[in-house]
Amino acid sequence: DLRMSRGLGDVYKRQTPNHGRIDDLLRMVKEYKVDGVIDCSLKFCCLYDTEKYSVARALKEAGVPVLGLETDYTDTDAEQLRTRIGAFIEMLNNR
Repeated sequence: DLRMSRGLGDVYKRQTPNHGRIDDLLRMVKEYKVDGVIDCSLKFCCLYDTEKYSVARALKEAGVPVLGLETDYTDTDAEQLRTRIGAFIEMLNNR
């Protein structure tokens, strides 16, 4: 759902530390009835990596599957990303 993608993207645009970030994310997951979250970050960018573990833990505790991806936004990892995302979607479809 494009609305969900935009909404969650807005959460991630905020600067860290953002103590309401996890609460906002959990609220939107519930509001948009999200099946799973793909948390994609730029390799070597510490800005969002600082909260990655906390976000993943909160989502897992809420029963929301999370796929953490890290990329440098070149096409060298495209097939690996495609495989991982495909497997994640397949897992969500089998729930």
